[in-house]
Amino acid sequence: MSKLIKPPNRFVGLHAHTTFSPYDGLGYPSDHIDFVIENGMDAWAITDHGNGSGHAHARKHFEKIKKNGQKFRQIYGVEFYFVPSLAQWQIDYNDHREKIKENKKLSKEDKAEEGHVIESEDETREAPSDEWKRRYHLVVTAKNREGLHNIYRMVKKSYKHGFYRFPRIDYKMLKEHSEGIVISTACVGGVAAGLIFREFKDKKFNELTPSLLTGQACVNVMNRLENMTDQFVDIVGKDNFFLEMQFNSLPAQHLTNKALIELSKKTKIPLIATADSHYPRPELWQARELYRRLGWGRKDDEGLPQKEDLKCELYPKNAQQMWDEFLDSGKEYDFYNGNEELVRDSIERTHDIAWDKFEDTWIDTEIKLHNFSTPEESAFEKLLKLVKQGLIDNNLDKKPEYVERARSELSDIKFLERENYFIVQYEVMKKASQKTLVGAGRGSGSGSLVNYLLEITHVDPIEYGLLWSRFLGRHRVSCPDIDTDVGDRDVLIEAARELYGDDSVIPVSNFNTLKLKSIIKDVGKFYDIPASEIYTLTGPLQDDVMPLAKNENEEKSVFVLKHEDCMQYSKKYQTFMEKYPDVKTHIEALFMQNKSLGRHAGGVIIAPADILEQSMPLISVKGELQTPWSEGMNFRNLEDNGAIKFDFLGLTLLEDVRNCIRRILIKEGNPDPTFLECKDYYDKNLNCRYNKSDDLKVFKTAYHRKNWAPGLFQFTNQGARNFCRQVKPTDITELGAITAIYRPGPLKAKIHHKYIKTKKRVLKGETIEYDHPIIEEILSETLGYQCFQEHWMLLAQKLSGFTPAESDKLRKTLVKKSLDTIGSKAGERETAKKKFIEGAENLHGIDRKITENLWKTIEGFATYGFNKSHAVAYSIDSYYSAWLFTYHPEEWLATVLQSENSNPKMLTKAISEIKILGYKFSQIDINESGNEWKYSEVLKAFVPPLSSIKKVGGVAAEEILATRPFNAIHDLLYDENGKWYHSKMNKGCIDSLCKVEAFSTLKEMKDGTLHNHRQLHMLLVDNWDKLRKGPKGMTKSAIKRAEAKGEFIPDLIDTLIEKAKWEDDWTRTEKATFNDDLRSAIDNEMLFPNGILDKLRDKEIPPVTEIPGNKEMVAWFLVRDIEEKKTKKGKTYHRIKAQDADNNAVWLKIWGGLKQEIPKFSIWLCTAKGDENWGPSTASWKIRPLEVD
Repeated sequence: MSKLIKPPNRFVGLHAHTTFSPYDGLGYPSDHIDFVIENGMDAWAITDHGNGSGHAHARKHFEKIKKNGQKFRQIYGVEFYFVPSLAQWQIDYNDHREKIKENKKLSKEDKAEEGHVIESEDETREAPSDEWKRRYHLVVTAKNREGLHNIYRMVKKSYKHGFYRFPRIDYKMLKEHSEGIVISTACVGGVAAGLIFREFKDKKFNELTPSLLTGQACVNVMNRLENMTDQFVDIVGKDNFFLEMQFNSLPAQHLTNKALIELSKKTKIPLIATADSHYPRPELWQARELYRRLGWGRKDDEGLPQKEDLKCELYPKNAQQMWDEFLDSGKEYDFYNGNEELVRDSIERTHDIAWDKFEDTWIDTEIKLHNFSTPEESAFEKLLKLVKQGLIDNNLDKKPEYVERARSELSDIKFLERENYFIVQYEVMKKASQKTLVGAGRGSGSGSLVNYLLEITHVDPIEYGLLWSRFLGRHRVSCPDIDTDVGDRDVLIEAARELYGDDSVIPVSNFNTLKLKSIIKDVGKFYDIPASEIYTLTGPLQDDVMPLAKNENEEKSVFVLKHEDCMQYSKKYQTFMEKYPDVKTHIEALFMQNKSLGRHAGGVIIAPADILEQSMPLISVKGELQTPWSEGMNFRNLEDNGAIKFDFLGLTLLEDVRNCIRRILIKEGNPDPTFLECKDYYDKNLNCRYNKSDDLKVFKTAYHRKNWAPGLFQFTNQGARNFCRQVKPTDITELGAITAIYRPGPLKAKIHHKYIKTKKRVLKGETIEYDHPIIEEILSETLGYQCFQEHWMLLAQKLSGFTPAESDKLRKTLVKKSLDTIGSKAGERETAKKKFIEGAENLHGIDRKITENLWKTIEGFATYGFNKSHAVAYSIDSYYSAWLFTYHPEEWLATVLQSENSNPKMLTKAISEIKILGYKFSQIDINESGNEWKYSEVLKAFVPPLSSIKKVGGVAAEEILATRPFNAIHDLLYDENGKWYHSKMNKGCIDSLCKVEAFSTLKEMKDGTLHNHRQLHMLLVDNWDKLRKGPKGMTKSAIKRAEAKGEFIPDLIDTLIEKAKWEDDWTRTEKATFNDDLRSAIDNEMLFPNGILDKLRDKEIPPVTEIPGNKEMVAWFLVRDIEEKKTKKGKTYHRIKAQDADNNAVWLKIWGGLKQEIPKFSIWLCTAKGDENWGPSTASWKIRPLEVD
């Protein structure tokens, strides 16, 4: 090749992949864009596989660049999966599904669900076993807004109508959506390459070379390519179709390039060159290789490749780098000779296309909602009518305060043009409320009177002093955010779909990303780092770093462990990374890269389907459309683009309330209450819209007692319970203050201790002195403490003359890193402080020292001030649970047990707490247990359900319920005619029921004929086949023959009883093992018999779970599991999973060789030492068993 040709001087990458092509592309769009600019380019196209999931992310970063004055062109596209005809593909696919049904076997491929697919380079290159599985890559980019609309329409259709492992489009779909799009033929997995390779079916991928393209083979290939060209040109025109070349070390790529050069000369279709970038910087090639292997769960024996082994360098190259790649990789192929200018032009043409053909385009970012305006009535007029009717229905239309508040809120809604949003919320909640309970409210939306009047919420904001400006106002440019509070969020989605159609209600996605500890483990495997070394690092890592890195008011549940924090706060982590620098490099590259697509807990978009499908990509996950654009802590890609997220959130408590009401109605004589009957009871007795939440008996019974009932909402934590008991709340606001105070920030500041002291003073009759009557008016409800953000807002408004909007801005200024001393926030705080102090002085003549001290207090509380609207609403929900416990304790407690039935730890805790209240529990019983937990008036005890036992399926349980009572063993097996009648209650079912001792009410067990369930198990299970033949253990014909001979045939059950009644009972350990295996829960009486817990408490011996760090003391433990382990130096030790009576467990290390067996469920005493990082440890000579059996 001639090196005298002038190199290209411009280039734009029109084919690129990011982490939104999971496990194929590495890096977020922003990472790629930054390097593109750094590398001297001024435009870039994002074309992830089969989706446009990264488009919004790219757009947001582009806007930052544009705002900074950088000239840049962002192009949006998708590398689609293409087949010529989806109709033919569907026929072939259906044939395949029919074969699957015949064979009754599903392959891993057939089980694949929709969502983000994982591209496999190897699979793309090799021809599949079935031709219909073949799919080709095709790059489609948007010239303008209509082109982008069409790309998004095709993404949706490809998932709905062309999905089998990958979403597909075809010629017909492209033709229907051709306006505004540009097509190029993609890589060696593309449609053009596929047509070329088809000519050489006998060749493997690595045998495909340019030399094959000769003679008749060349003629055949060109015919196919010309036919393809004709079809694409017919779809988008000659000016919008390009033949795509790439330059790398793959011979098959150069075969493709050779054919495309010839095709271009023949058809005059222009060539373009692309970098097909898959990672944002050249040095990240190895991290991308590792990322790919993580996606496929593969660790090649030879490990990661060396750079010289790479066939393709897939970073965003500039023009010179593209030219150098061409010169280097194409030097051994003669067909490039004489075509150098053509290649150079293909590189430069990309820049011309980017700036001459593509517009600076994006979707319409106006708010996308259903418009309820009609020629006869505007949407606002409709909303106004609904609010007026709400005032009348709630008898508030004659109360000036309510009328004025409604008028003010409506004025803001009209100004902000948010009426359609409120109407959607109203319609959905109205429809859903006929199937699920609606709670008091959630979040700042509870502060809206309009929400209350529309029955979106039930808490009266004026009664509780809740502020509209905390929720919405003219000062807020963002859309309102109403968090619904219902029992079943799925009912809300169903209601919305019934109202607006399935394709108009789209769930929002969350991306599951690679987290730090899992990356360390996965990357460590590739570098053969011993597992013990990795676990030694990762085990205590979060506990070591979180206290130092977490914001003081940040909840533990949302804390994300970051590499940078670990490097700063963990010496052990720093040492590990210094020892393994390659691991450090990969972690920095892979942390938070996309792994899979999840779903937001409650977020949905509701808008007209035709607008949605053109405004964002919609992909199908498990048969349901959702948007891969996310809205959350890390990314906000919806509202900025006009898509409003509705938060349809469910609250388990409300389902528990409904279930408890159902039990109450059953007890009162209604055998099968309907939902509407439950709702009627809820409205008459609980709903705060119709009932005052002020019953002092409820507060005293539920919140003042030492022994708490389980399931009281907001008060499952023992510390919160203790705090509440000491405060002794008597109203909802104070209950809200307790929940506001019992959070990390206030606890750290010891506010709870101060509040208790103040409350004790008040109970003694002392008065709290306030510096001004307005301060007393606002803060007296919480004993002078600023528990709520609304407190600062009201102080600013009433003391210093702030408008509601200004007070809300003050709130935002204070809560965002409130103690920052630099930047714009610091300046805003100083301005606000000055206005606060001067306003109080000018309006009320308040001494500056008073307001300066008050301001300091506000700043101190700002780090943990809580939303009063939310606190009050959730306190009312808590009151509902407290009311049910107060007036219907057995029904409430049975409801809680059922709610926790699938959570062994929480179930054990609930059982323990209920026992402390004085209640008893029965064994599971064949005649008493049903499909759910219940309180038996006969047994005066709570009865576990049959459904809690493994191997007793729902169908078997239904059969038991339909055929009982079983008075004796004979009734259990046979009907009145001696006929065996069980079909579902099989041998395995009986085996499980015996092992959990569920037959205590059978006559033979009650009268002592059989002494234990092991005897019954021997009788039934060991002789199951004989018993199935009939009461005599013989077939009818065998009985007739015996009777003909005059033989006496005894009853088989009587015979078996005589054999079984001498069998000893199972041991305590065996019984505990059975319950652990079959119920995942073990009664404490079984684990800790003979009052052993009382003896340990009397001697003040704690469990090992309570040993403080670095203290050595005598403790006890129950053995749940035991493992033999080795240290790095080969020293043997044992790890015991040690449990206490509350089902808490720790790993206890025992050093030294064990002198005796340590059985599961045995109880031991030990002298152990605690360690904050490693947990407790002891030595084999410091432990001894306790006799319990």
